Amino acid sequence: MSPSALSALRNTQLEAAARVLYSAALPYHNFDHIQDTLEAAEKVIERCREEHIRIDAEVVYYALLFHDAGYQDDHRARGYTTKERYSAALAEPILRRHGVNSVQFDKTLAAILATERDAVTVSAEQKAVRAADLSGLAADYPRFLESSLKLKREHESLFQRALSWDEWQTNSAAVLGHYLTQEIRLTSYFHDGSGESSFHKAVRDNL
Repeated sequence: MSPSALSALRNTQLEAAARVLYSAALPYHNFDHIQDTLEAAEKVIERCREEHIRIDAEVVYYALLFHDAGYQDDHRARGYTTKERYSAALAEPILRRHGVNSVQFDKTLAAILATERDAVTVSAEQKAVRAADLSGLAADYPRFLESSLKLKREHESLFQRALSWDEWQTNSAAVLGHYLTQEIRLTSYFHDGSGESSFHKAVRDNL
């Protein structure tokens, strides 16, 4: 399939099946986050089209729908080393039921795993999914701050430990600093050859 807007690919039944794998009790990693990443991916795919970068929008769509599935669960207790691998396992039977073939599923799996902390992205689809997932870091500051507050509440709930704002800022700076060392070599917004793309600059401004 040639690159197309994700809106043309939206599948109500598939999204309903994905939605039940997310917990509305989580402040950040809920299905609203998925909707936000799909919106961000629309822009990424459009930039790919403008810069003549071939990308399979279907794979991006499938991967983003499921990339945080089951986030509320203890993935290690279920035998998975990362949340992303657990999410991919949850996605497989649903995607199979909806007629996604093995080649498409393998690409989707790789794109979900591209959201792991230390993932090395190779394909345009993997890079697009990682870019969409991290897009909130470069949002306008009020939205960035709102997301940070949600993540703080979520972290405290999952780990049953309150954090001071200073602790949270220090932890967040370390995590985001790690992501800023990794370029997403996709469109010119994410990579300009100097290591300080528009994406990098926006995140640094928020920090």
